[in-house]
Order: sequence, then C-alpha cells, then structure tokens
Amino acid sequence: MSLLEGVGQLLLFEEEHRELGAVLSRVHAESHARAVLLIDTNGQLVADTGDTASLDVTSFASLTASNIAATASLARLVGEKDFTILFHQGERDSIHISLVGQRAILAVIFGKEASLGLVRLRVRKAAAEIEDVVQRILRRMTLKDRLDVNPLCEITDQDIDDLFSF
Repeated sequence: MSLLEGVGQLLLFEEEHRELGAVLSRVHAESHARAVLLIDTNGQLVADTGDTASLDVTSFASLTASNIAATASLARLVGEKDFTILFHQGERDSIHISLVGQRAILAVIFGKEASLGLVRLRVRKAAAEIEDVVQRILRRMTLKDRLDVNPLCEITDQDIDDLFSF
C-alpha cells in the first residue's frame, strides 16, 4: 500500500510538495519538535523538516512503515480495524506516529521541551491538511493518466522533418 494506493508510483507534483513542506514546517515550529517526517506506507520518505542531519531518514522511514504494518496486524488480532496513533517515549526523545488517511504516515520526533498534548493537537490539524493534498494528487494523477496516453502520439512525420531540417 503506497501513498497513492491503486494509482501506481507516487507522482508528487511541485505545488503539492511545497504545500506538504509548509504543513510539516508549521507542525515543527508550533509543536517545538526536533523533526517532522511524512512517509508513505511503503516506507518511502515523502518530505521532512527539522533536524534530520543526524538521522538515517531512509531507515527511519522504512522502520516507521513497518511499525505501522505490525501494529495494524496487532489491531486486527484484538478486533480493531487499525490503531492510527503510536507513541514511543524515550529518555531524551519521543516519537509520535500517526497514520494519515490510510496512505501516509506523519512522524514527529520531539524532546522534553515539547508536550505530547501539543504534538497531538498539531498533528490532528496537519493530518486533515495532508489528506486534502493527497486527494488532490490522486485527482491530478488520474487526470494525467487519462490525458497522457502517449506524449509522442501526436507528433507527425512532418513535425520530425521540420525539427531536424536546417
């Protein structure tokens, strides 16, 4: 299951990527988080912000998606459809992980300077915005697939001759 389940490979448009980055930046600033990452459910990093220089974001993204998948299996074992929020508390840092619309995972890494309640509040608001952007991406990809049958099909022999004639 990827960010754009059933649509094929993720095609992240520049406008939507900027919007997602702005949402992550706002969560980062308003929650006093160390870092905020948006990951698709295949474990691919979509966007991130904050202090990620010392973090292996590729491994983090993959393990976060695996964590969500394992937790979904646990949920089904106890009769739940899913557990959409996970929280891991450490001595120095904590991680809040939230499933966004069955397609994306929002992970917030934060320290003692941030409160779990504030992080949860900011994530809840951001999740709705992220889901809106993902839905727009889905619509654009569906439209692109319908319009973009073959970009070369409209080129005629005359167009090729005109292009290469000096």
